[in-house]
Amino acid sequence: MKKTGILAMILTFFLLLTGCGKTGGTAMDQALQFRAALLAAKGCSFSAKITADYGEKVYTFGMDCEADGEGNVRFRVTEPASIAGITGKLTGETGVLTFDDAALEFGLLADGQISPVTAPFAVVQSWRVGYITACSREEDGLRLTVDGSFEKNPMTVDSWLDAEKKVPFHTEVCYNDKRILTLELTNFQLT
Repeated sequence: MKKTGILAMILTFFLLLTGCGKTGGTAMDQALQFRAALLAAKGCSFSAKITADYGEKVYTFGMDCEADGEGNVRFRVTEPASIAGITGKLTGETGVLTFDDAALEFGLLADGQISPVTAPFAVVQSWRVGYITACSREEDGLRLTVDGSFEKNPMTVDSWLDAEKKVPFHTEVCYNDKRILTLELTNFQLT
């Protein structure tokens, strides 16, 4: 009985893999190729227009970001002009902001797990090590969904990769199935 149950589980697993290979294997292959290229690179750089949705208020600002081979992110705020020039560095354990006569004041989202300024770090980390839960082809490219949950709280990162260039151009961070952050990405390059 035990052998039959284990054999049935193994057979089911292989049938699921075969089914995924026929319908979405190419999409998963591309997702894994993107991850492999990112992990093999010294890092990546991109510009991000970030929109943070607090329900009653929405904030939008721009950043130029550079991630190193470990996923640590350096950024420079580019817009709006009132906060342009603020720079910072985010790692898994620390964050540093530098500014002259200006400060970024954004409340925390997702029960204190993320802020708009830390979004690029969270997104890069999800691309690097998050659990890929789904990927599919869409009109403008590949949609990649990564479980970026911290502890028991349900956080996902959805990224769309350009069909031709195979680089991300749009990312959404969702918490409890509600979009809280949107990142429009441009100038993405592996370094």
